[in-house]
Amino acid sequence: MGNPVVIRLFILLVLIPMAAQAQVSLPVYGNWCGPDYPANTAIAAPPVDALDAACMRHDYCAAARGRFDCGCDLMLMYELRNTVWPNPYIQADARGIHDAIAVIPCRDLYGAAQKQSLFMQDVLVDSLNGHAAPVDVLERWRQVLSNSLR
Repeated sequence: MGNPVVIRLFILLVLIPMAAQAQVSLPVYGNWCGPDYPANTAIAAPPVDALDAACMRHDYCAAARGRFDCGCDLMLMYELRNTVWPNPYIQADARGIHDAIAVIPCRDLYGAAQKQSLFMQDVLVDSLNGHAAPVDVLERWRQVLSNSLR
């Protein structure tokens, strides 16, 4: 069949950005997390928790400012990285979403560079502090993607 990590990386690096550009709804977490998920915010269910609520705020920001707004992405990334999550599972999902947002393009090159910088800083700090190895990024993405593939 193929290496599951490679397949998931393909989904994350190719299909999710394509879904975001093509306006295909791809659920990742809860009722609000994922490219164009929910497809219709007017009839969407309420957020299931704080992580889902952060995604909802991001969706409303993007609706107001336009798709691929770096400011909305950065707002979500700062919220995800600065929130104390109630358990390690939600924390891993939040970090996976944070990392995925970092690689999705946005309209402003400076904003895109800021997103990449935050991502790389977190990977470096995790590595230096012994909290996670750089390859753990792949495991976080695998977890987020396994949620969306259910």
